Amino acid sequence: MENVDISQVEEKEKTYERYYNWAFAIAKEIIRSKSGTEKGKELIKKLIYEIRGEETPGRFFNRLTQKLGEYKINVNIQADVSIHNMLFKENWYGDKFFYLKSAILAGFLNALVERQEGKGEEKENDISQ
Repeated sequence: MENVDISQVEEKEKTYERYYNWAFAIAKEIIRSKSGTEKGKELIKKLIYEIRGEETPGRFFNRLTQKLGEYKINVNIQADVSIHNMLFKENWYGDKFFYLKSAILAGFLNALVERQEGKGEEKENDISQ
C-alpha cells in the first residue's frame, strides 16, 4: 500500500483554493466595474467562453491575460483586475493544469451565481447559451 503524505495533499488543496479565490474575486470586481452589473456578468460569461476550450497551459494563460487586460484598459469597463503572479511560478502540465483550469473556471462561474445578500435565492444565470 502506498504511503500518502497528508501535508502534501493539503498543500495541493490550498494551491487550487488560492486560485479559485483569486478567480472569484476577479469576477466580482468585473461585475462591480464601471460597466455595471449586467454588463459585468456578460463580460464574465464571455471570459468563461473564451478560456474554457483552451487545452494547453500556454494558450489558456494567453487567452486569460488578453481578456483580463482588455477588461482593465477598456475605458468603458476599467475593472481593477490583475493576473495572480503565482500562476507563472509553477509548471502546469497534465492533471495539475486541468485542476488549475477547473478551479479558475469554478471561481468565475460561482461569482455569477452567488446568492443575493439577504434574499437567500440564487440569481438566475444561464451560461449555456
